[in-house]
Amino acid sequence: MSTETGAGLAPGAARRPASGRSKNVDVYSLWPIAVMVLIIIATALSSPRFLSVFNFENILSQAAPLGIVTMGQCILLISGGLDLSVGYNIAFSSIITGLLLEHNVPLPVAVLAGIAAATAVGFVNGVLAAQGRAHPFIITLGMSIFLFGLDTQLTGGAPVNNMKGLYTAFGSYLPGGFPFFGLPSVTWPFLIVVLLTYGFLRWAPLGRRAYAIGGNEQAAYLSGIPVKRTKIYLYTLMGALVGITGMVLSGQINEASFNLAQNFELQSIACAVIGGTALFGGRGGAFRSLQGVALWGLVQNSILFIGFSSNYQQMALGVIIIIAVMVTRAQR
Repeated sequence: MSTETGAGLAPGAARRPASGRSKNVDVYSLWPIAVMVLIIIATALSSPRFLSVFNFENILSQAAPLGIVTMGQCILLISGGLDLSVGYNIAFSSIITGLLLEHNVPLPVAVLAGIAAATAVGFVNGVLAAQGRAHPFIITLGMSIFLFGLDTQLTGGAPVNNMKGLYTAFGSYLPGGFPFFGLPSVTWPFLIVVLLTYGFLRWAPLGRRAYAIGGNEQAAYLSGIPVKRTKIYLYTLMGALVGITGMVLSGQINEASFNLAQNFELQSIACAVIGGTALFGGRGGAFRSLQGVALWGLVQNSILFIGFSSNYQQMALGVIIIIAVMVTRAQR
């Protein structure tokens, strides 16, 4: 059964009829795409410059870092978890790398240290979440507050303004022509992470366990799935993706600071849910969450083109999130 089109099943669980699966795919797949088409048409009629190649490159460049962390959030949501510490963990990883670069540590060592720091935070989140003594919401919220204090302490509130080789890697554009077509350089890590997430959820045993745990944790445990160990692995993986996001985002803007990825935790959850990944576990996929990222970036960009303030961005995105949750509930 495709993990992109339905909830994962514990061994021995009954499968839904094919017609039911097809119905789920239609509802989840079509409404974000339909909304995006309507937004593109309406904005293009209002501003011809909206359909320029430069503008779509700009949308892709802005959405790529959020898209990477959304893939990790998608995996956790499928397993019935979530991570509210990703924003300050992204900042933490970038600050570690930035401070090391300031002391002339070689770039590969600094990058590995930054990703390792974020991965360690994910591991701690996983260990705490696996105990089942508090909801991941509370655990990762506490971690977020802790990291905010740590990030501020490490930087003294002042940003690290020179990310050196990271800016060279992610602050420019790829070569023109086939196969890069002059796209922003942040595109390649984004697309790689999306494809790897799709393969992980579809074929990797750990990805299949995520669906089973999110669908019915007790049934997954009784089926022999090591639930606690799986949660630790998934949160650790999330930490690694957060670390990669930190490298991409800080390299893109050539800065590491405590507020580098402010609100990424809520935005990444929103993008996954908008795309059709269930907020309560058991259903979703990488390409569905990718739809949410695309819609999120498109709404923000189109409202600016129409001439509205950023306040209207938040109102429009709030309405879209409510619709997405209602669709999710209707499918259940």
